[in-house]
Amino acid sequence: MNAKEATALNRDDVEKVKERIDIVDIVGEYLPLRKTGKNFRGLCPFHSEKTPSFYVSPDRQTYHCFGCGKGGDVFSFVMEKEGLSFPEALRMLAERAGVVLEQRNEPDRDRGLAGIMEEALAFYIESLRGPKGEVARKYLQRRGLTAGDARRFELGWAPSQWDALGRRLRENGVNDRDAVDAGLLIEGQRGCYDRFRGRVIFPIRDIRGRLTAFGGRLVDGDGAKYINSPESELYSKRSGLYLLNQAKGAIRERGRTILVEGYMDALRLHMNDFTEAVASLGTSLTGDQAALLKRFSDRCFICYDPDTAGRDAAIRGMYVLQEAGLDIRVVVLPSGKDPDDLLSETGGRGTFDSLLDRAMPLVLYHIAARREQLSGDATKSAAVREIVDGMARLDPIDVSRYLPPAAAALGLLPTELSGVLSESRKKLRSGEKKKEEKTDHLRVIDSRGENTSGSDEPRPDPWESALCYLLWSSEKRRNSAATGNLLPLLTDERIQAVAAALVCGESPEDLRERWAEMGDSFPMTVIATGGAQCETGGDDPWSTVLGALRKRKITGRFLELKEKYAKGEASPAQMREYTELSRKLKAKGGNDVK
Repeated sequence: MNAKEATALNRDDVEKVKERIDIVDIVGEYLPLRKTGKNFRGLCPFHSEKTPSFYVSPDRQTYHCFGCGKGGDVFSFVMEKEGLSFPEALRMLAERAGVVLEQRNEPDRDRGLAGIMEEALAFYIESLRGPKGEVARKYLQRRGLTAGDARRFELGWAPSQWDALGRRLRENGVNDRDAVDAGLLIEGQRGCYDRFRGRVIFPIRDIRGRLTAFGGRLVDGDGAKYINSPESELYSKRSGLYLLNQAKGAIRERGRTILVEGYMDALRLHMNDFTEAVASLGTSLTGDQAALLKRFSDRCFICYDPDTAGRDAAIRGMYVLQEAGLDIRVVVLPSGKDPDDLLSETGGRGTFDSLLDRAMPLVLYHIAARREQLSGDATKSAAVREIVDGMARLDPIDVSRYLPPAAAALGLLPTELSGVLSESRKKLRSGEKKKEEKTDHLRVIDSRGENTSGSDEPRPDPWESALCYLLWSSEKRRNSAATGNLLPLLTDERIQAVAAALVCGESPEDLRERWAEMGDSFPMTVIATGGAQCETGGDDPWSTVLGALRKRKITGRFLELKEKYAKGEASPAQMREYTELSRKLKAKGGNDVK
């Protein structure tokens, strides 16, 4: 979903969905929950654990894991589990809640085109099962696909007639203009005709399961073996991955993606229980596809055809993916075989499993693929430069483990290779700097980007988070809070930013949407962490939280002055402050922050 569509969503819809959705019901569909007190508890779905530390609060409508620190509301949970943007999660939950989302600024044209696509798919499926689909059914049988497989993957058949689909769509009230925009018809000199004819049809759905495009495989006759839908309002090849909507759960569960090149390869893998497989629909991988894969797993096995084109594409693609933060392994197939061929053989599943176990890391595969060039006097220099330039694009820590074997293969000492890599990185950074200058230092923020909090950053402090939760849950507190008195109580700059945003006029719902569109899950983790902490706050959590924060601040300053006093470095004013703080610490922590 693009930013324009996201801004078109009516923010009042968020409240409607929240009123009808119970987070316990949603989370309970993903993992078993057991009631404990007024909350529910289960094993965290975001990290491996044997003792449940994941809690869901029906009162606060939030979740929080005391093990890994993840937390948020129902939107955060769905976004994390399904790899969705905020607008996508809102749509998913709205459908569940029976809420019809309103649109601002523009009609929801995508939904109309998607509906036309579904009508086309129904026609293709009907054609496959009918008398005209016999040639397609025989083809699928030869490829080892049953009628059940065809139903599972929604396979269809586009009849050979020039306007079979066009006539059906017109009968159903679809005009040719919309069918052309959906990529189903082509405008010719004598009128519109079907794009797909005489082809087995593979539906391509996006991450939400919305039908966006088709692929067609020619069964006999002349023409390209495969054709795909053109780019449209619905479909962008740069960000599409075949079967990702079916594979995303297995990818999360198994911690890896198997990336292949074509439809049949992906289908065959799924049929052999490698349900984490997706197809790139071509050999040119993009950063958009890399970012999409990284939502679900950090590891990706590339399994392209072992011919020259497939090998070179795998090399280019794995650098794109690795630069996006994925751990890349390349599966080396036997000569002349693709995944579909291999898995169709007796014992093919076991063979493929063993190939996955022996999959090669990026650098070592690149060297192996260029072994012949590295051994030739005329080609060695270019091959070395290509490999070094590729290695320079990667994280130095990731590359360091491969320095000795890489140096040996390139005919260099490890220290020499390190120096060459350093020079290559400098050139690369210089080129990137010039590119930034040409674009006037503009930075584009992807609304589906990575969590800006970062997984290695410290978890939010419970007491500081509790202050944010109390501000989040009370408009009165937000309106009456004095920023100058509250923010100094917070030591974490990230939490200060959350608190400042809450008391500066924006509503929690507006903030939630803005954070989600920025891909920043940290603020909602703060809110969830604070909500869990407030359960221990007694009858007056506001006073308890402020008292704890004030006492901690006073204690920190007291210890600082105590050290100066012990060293004889305290001024008379600091001595008086030290005495006053000592007195306050002996008294009960008060609440004079308004």
